[in-house]
Amino acid sequence: MTYARSRLWLGISGVGSLVLISVWLLASGLPLRLLPDSRSWSGSDFVGMAAMIGVWVTIMMPLDLLGGYLLPNRSRPGTIAPGSFVSGWVRGAIVQAMFYYAAGVLTLWMGRSYGLPGACVAILAFVVLLIAFQLQIARLTAGLPKLETSAEDKRLEATESNLEAALNQTVQWGWESRKVVLVQHCDPGFTGGVVGLPGMERIVLPAASAANLTMEQLAIMIARRIESIRGGSRVRGVIFAAVWVLVGFAVSASIPGAGVDTVGRLAMTCCGFTLWSFLGLLTLPTLSRQASYAIDRQLIGRGVREEAFHRTLQALDKFQDDEPKRSKLIETIFHPVPSVENRRDATRTRFPFAWHAARMALFLSWSCIGSLSRAVHCNAGRPELWVMLPTD
Repeated sequence: MTYARSRLWLGISGVGSLVLISVWLLASGLPLRLLPDSRSWSGSDFVGMAAMIGVWVTIMMPLDLLGGYLLPNRSRPGTIAPGSFVSGWVRGAIVQAMFYYAAGVLTLWMGRSYGLPGACVAILAFVVLLIAFQLQIARLTAGLPKLETSAEDKRLEATESNLEAALNQTVQWGWESRKVVLVQHCDPGFTGGVVGLPGMERIVLPAASAANLTMEQLAIMIARRIESIRGGSRVRGVIFAAVWVLVGFAVSASIPGAGVDTVGRLAMTCCGFTLWSFLGLLTLPTLSRQASYAIDRQLIGRGVREEAFHRTLQALDKFQDDEPKRSKLIETIFHPVPSVENRRDATRTRFPFAWHAARMALFLSWSCIGSLSRAVHCNAGRPELWVMLPTD
């Protein structure tokens, strides 16, 4: 049982449990009996909303403990200190719960005022907020400070020198330079990504990659993300994820017993949205993998050395779960980021439709109090990955 496989089983158990709980709540109608059912505002609405989110946080605690502390320390003993885990988890859980609470109150207010269309407008506004301030939310949730250099710290100077050389290399390959933000992190699985609204994108890089990769490997990592922006794949991924969330919320609010005008009915809607998110976990990874394969092909076509490219994939995989090979069946269902071996063999995909769509949809599900947003195998118990889920 490798670390990667144990995390996979953790994700299957966590997601499966939340789906079964949601099915039971929908079938029994328990939220309608326990939570406020009045359509006019009162103090019980705010207490009920807090109780609903508090129950979810409590259910998630065993999963977070396993994924954030026990499994990492079983694989690499002494990696995470108890105090560090507890402080990081408390901070992340409180911040996320606050966002969920704000999203719930806003949706309830708009739902009572303007019905389901108003609630959907509230969801859309929250989605835009999440996209625009993703990096700031990540820092609020898990720290992630900028990398700061000083004249006395030669290691940090070397890191920035390596980054500058890598950016120059991407320009030589033919890509336009983009704004890059280096962030410090503790979790080795942190990959950074692309953040910001379309036209205002920034590339976020983990400091460990900038320090430990060779100049060429770092340039390849940056070039892939620039290509996802240049070719429109990142925009399409964000739009697809946003539409998926909006449609899922509208469908969930339309099932029997659900709605947007009482806390109880909104809780039923959230249970339905859990099932919608589960459907996304089964279908959206294929879109993300397809985009990854296509971007890989475009890099090779622009002159990136194929041998250096695959060495880069191997190096980045070691920073994460160190699973360079997995079966096509397992990957099809559970992994939006393809394995090193499968990316080596992929030669047929040409058009990068929606890069990072699957995991972006999980982050945007914060707008709907998405219960699966931090229950998947890649980020369970890892607050640094709750906002910026691992990407390729």
